[in-house]
Amino acid sequence: MEGTTEFMGARGRTDPGAIRITQIGLLIAAIGALLVVFSLIPTVGLVMTVVGAVLAARGGIGHSWYTAVAAGAALEVIARLVAEGAETLGGWLAVIASLIILCAVSLGYPAGGRSRR
Repeated sequence: MEGTTEFMGARGRTDPGAIRITQIGLLIAAIGALLVVFSLIPTVGLVMTVVGAVLAARGGIGHSWYTAVAAGAALEVIARLVAEGAETLGGWLAVIASLIILCAVSLGYPAGGRSRR
Protein backbone atom coordinates (compact mmCIF):
# COMPACT_ATOMS: atom_id res chain seq x y z
CA MET A 1 0.00 0.00 0.00
CA GLU A 2 2.94 2.32 -0.47
CA GLY A 3 2.33 5.44 -2.41
CA THR A 4 -1.42 5.58 -1.91
CA THR A 5 -2.82 8.95 -0.92
CA GLU A 6 -6.41 7.99 -0.42
CA PHE A 7 -8.90 10.10 1.51
CA MET A 8 -8.58 9.40 5.23
CA GLY A 9 -11.72 10.69 6.96
CA ALA A 10 -12.94 8.62 9.90
CA ARG A 11 -14.91 5.39 9.82
CA GLY A 12 -15.44 4.16 6.25
CA ARG A 13 -12.26 5.98 5.27
CA THR A 14 -11.53 4.80 1.77
CA ASP A 15 -14.86 3.32 0.81
CA PRO A 16 -16.17 5.27 -2.20
CA GLY A 17 -19.70 4.17 -1.34
CA ALA A 18 -19.45 5.78 2.10
CA ILE A 19 -18.17 9.00 0.60
CA ARG A 20 -20.95 9.02 -1.99
CA ILE A 21 -23.73 8.36 0.57
CA THR A 22 -22.34 11.14 2.78
CA GLN A 23 -22.29 13.55 -0.17
CA ILE A 24 -25.87 12.66 -1.12
CA GLY A 25 -27.07 13.01 2.48
CA LEU A 26 -25.43 16.42 2.85
CA LEU A 27 -26.90 17.66 -0.43
CA ILE A 28 -30.37 16.49 0.61
CA ALA A 29 -29.99 18.24 3.99
CA ALA A 30 -28.81 21.46 2.31
CA ILE A 31 -31.69 21.49 -0.18
CA GLY A 32 -34.13 20.82 2.66
CA ALA A 33 -32.64 23.70 4.68
CA LEU A 34 -33.07 26.02 1.70
CA LEU A 35 -36.70 24.93 1.30
CA VAL A 36 -37.32 25.71 4.97
CA VAL A 37 -35.54 29.06 5.07
CA PHE A 38 -37.28 30.35 1.93
CA SER A 39 -40.66 28.89 3.01
CA LEU A 40 -41.16 27.16 -0.33
CA ILE A 41 -42.30 23.77 0.99
CA PRO A 42 -41.30 23.89 4.66
CA THR A 43 -42.70 20.50 5.67
CA VAL A 44 -40.94 18.72 2.82
CA GLY A 45 -37.77 20.68 3.60
CA LEU A 46 -37.96 19.60 7.24
CA VAL A 47 -38.24 15.95 6.26
CA MET A 48 -35.37 16.36 3.78
CA THR A 49 -33.06 17.85 6.43
CA VAL A 50 -33.72 14.99 8.84
CA VAL A 51 -33.36 12.31 6.15
CA GLY A 52 -30.20 13.98 4.81
CA ALA A 53 -28.68 14.13 8.29
CA VAL A 54 -29.39 10.43 8.83
CA LEU A 55 -27.87 9.51 5.45
CA ALA A 56 -24.77 11.60 6.16
CA ALA A 57 -24.37 9.85 9.51
CA ARG A 58 -24.45 6.44 7.85
CA GLY A 59 -21.45 7.43 5.73
CA GLY A 60 -19.35 7.73 8.87
CA ILE A 61 -17.10 10.54 7.64
CA GLY A 62 -16.41 13.52 9.88
CA HIS A 63 -17.49 14.27 13.41
CA SER A 64 -17.61 17.98 14.28
CA TRP A 65 -19.35 19.13 11.12
CA TYR A 66 -21.81 16.25 11.33
CA THR A 67 -22.68 17.27 14.89
CA ALA A 68 -23.58 20.69 13.48
CA VAL A 69 -25.75 19.13 10.74
CA ALA A 70 -27.55 16.92 13.28
CA ALA A 71 -28.01 19.84 15.70
CA GLY A 72 -29.39 21.98 12.88
CA ALA A 73 -31.84 19.26 11.86
CA ALA A 74 -32.97 18.82 15.47
CA LEU A 75 -33.34 22.59 15.86
CA GLU A 76 -35.49 22.72 12.73
CA VAL A 77 -37.82 20.10 14.19
CA ILE A 78 -38.01 22.10 17.43
CA ALA A 79 -38.60 25.29 15.43
CA ARG A 80 -41.50 23.65 13.65
CA LEU A 81 -43.06 22.68 16.98
CA VAL A 82 -42.48 26.17 18.44
CA ALA A 83 -43.95 27.81 15.32
CA GLU A 84 -47.33 26.28 16.11
CA GLY A 85 -47.60 28.61 19.14
CA ALA A 86 -45.15 31.45 18.50
CA GLU A 87 -44.72 31.87 14.77
CA THR A 88 -42.01 34.56 14.90
CA LEU A 89 -39.79 32.65 17.34
CA GLY A 90 -40.25 29.42 15.37
CA GLY A 91 -39.35 31.23 12.15
CA TRP A 92 -36.16 32.67 13.61
CA LEU A 93 -35.18 29.29 15.02
CA ALA A 94 -35.75 27.74 11.58
CA VAL A 95 -33.56 30.37 9.92
CA ILE A 96 -30.78 29.84 12.48
CA ALA A 97 -31.04 26.05 12.07
CA SER A 98 -30.88 26.33 8.29
CA LEU A 99 -27.80 28.54 8.47
CA ILE A 100 -26.12 26.03 10.80
CA ILE A 101 -26.88 23.20 8.38
CA LEU A 102 -25.69 25.13 5.33
CA CYS A 103 -22.43 26.19 7.01
CA ALA A 104 -21.75 22.65 8.23
CA VAL A 105 -22.48 21.18 4.80
CA SER A 106 -20.18 23.66 3.06
CA LEU A 107 -17.35 23.01 5.54
CA GLY A 108 -17.76 19.26 5.84
CA TYR A 109 -18.56 18.19 2.30
CA PRO A 110 -16.15 15.35 1.48
CA ALA A 111 -14.08 15.78 -1.64
CA GLY A 112 -13.32 12.97 -4.07
CA GLY A 113 -11.80 9.65 -3.16
CA ARG A 114 -8.18 10.82 -3.32
CA SER A 115 -6.41 13.81 -1.89
CA ARG A 116 -3.24 15.52 -3.07
CA ARG A 117 -0.19 16.11 -0.88
